Amino acid sequence: LIHFYKRDKDTDQRGSHPSILRSLSCQLPDSPGRSAIRPNSLFRNKSLKKVSFDDRQEIIDNTSIVEEDTEQDDDLPALEEVPPISSSAGGPDPGHLTANSGASNSSTAVAARLHSPVPPHILSRSMAGTEEIVPPQEGEEVPKKEKKPHIKGITYREFDHVKDFEDLVRTVVTLCNAEEQERLREMEDWLVKKEGTWVLAESFNNFLGRVFNDESWPSEARVAMLRLLAYGAGEDDIVLILHMDRKDHLVMNYAQKFDRLPIKEQEALALLFCNLFETGSASEWLLYISEWEAPGGGLPLSNIRVTTKVAVNSLLGDTPTLVEYGSALMSNLATKEVKAVVFDDVCSELAMAILQFYQGKPPEEQVFRCMKALRKFCTIGGRDVPQLVKMIGPDPSKFSGMSQRIDEELEPLAQKLASVAMF
Repeated sequence: LIHFYKRDKDTDQRGSHPSILRSLSCQLPDSPGRSAIRPNSLFRNKSLKKVSFDDRQEIIDNTSIVEEDTEQDDDLPALEEVPPISSSAGGPDPGHLTANSGASNSSTAVAARLHSPVPPHILSRSMAGTEEIVPPQEGEEVPKKEKKPHIKGITYREFDHVKDFEDLVRTVVTLCNAEEQERLREMEDWLVKKEGTWVLAESFNNFLGRVFNDESWPSEARVAMLRLLAYGAGEDDIVLILHMDRKDHLVMNYAQKFDRLPIKEQEALALLFCNLFETGSASEWLLYISEWEAPGGGLPLSNIRVTTKVAVNSLLGDTPTLVEYGSALMSNLATKEVKAVVFDDVCSELAMAILQFYQGKPPEEQVFRCMKALRKFCTIGGRDVPQLVKMIGPDPSKFSGMSQRIDEELEPLAQKLASVAMF
């Protein structure tokens, strides 16, 4: 029989947060030392942050060369002199190395022994297979590689993630084996104690698959898991979980069954897909076009096709919550600056769902979201999508005058439709 003890009487020794797992009387064995369970616990509890040479030039400037004393110890043999290599032989010009170091011969020798990576901005390709180091001119600004900033989509951050985790534990803890109970402990470290996804073992993917696919487990467990993933999607490291799933496609294969899932699972899954637009890497994962074989046969699946199915079925869903998430997904898809080829197979399907949605009387906010998406799909969908819009209807101009921002979307859309002839 599972019941709660007072949390303030049982506090995890590794932090100030109470252990939810230990507060449940579920006869869990004491967790062995973490170093005996996860090798990665030997590393320090800090996330590794990737540093770009383009963005942190001062790292190179301050630590490029370590100066040594010019005086050599008497007991050390003198360095062997290396004759200069002629630039005509295809090698680097020694003059460039001397100018780049700006130090004595001994300092140049030290620099030659260092294996620090050379920043991209000082490399220039000369002849095939050769690289010439070209220092930037004094006072010259090094151009940075332009990268389009990620446009955050419509997301939902109202969570009681501690309650969601308690619901998950209460629902599945007696169904878990010892290894799966350890996965629950790791999830507590990740979400409740906010230690990041690095605490999750590689076998977390197996636990996730059992939650999604074991029909003997209650639906409440899947709802709680989906909501916890949606909460975790607010951080960049959620993409680590998504990439762990790149082989088995557990999340996408489960999402492909969207129209056959219970309503609560549909709502939690649509919420997760919305919140994956919080960060650039996770939102790009939703749009991958690489295919894999669908379970049970049928047409091959891809991330963008499954994402389209979730968006379409949510927008045309049976509850106001689903419709809310569906309109948000349509808007989020429209804001992604990706190549048109990504939407080649799904543009018409997305546009047709919006037209079907427009047959009702949706509120202004949802009309605006979908109007922005419809204009995007008509723009990148060639002639087919505008022709289908004109043939099937309703005419988007029916919403003219509803609001100024809708009218601003309608004007270029109407011009696009007018420029395309009917079939």
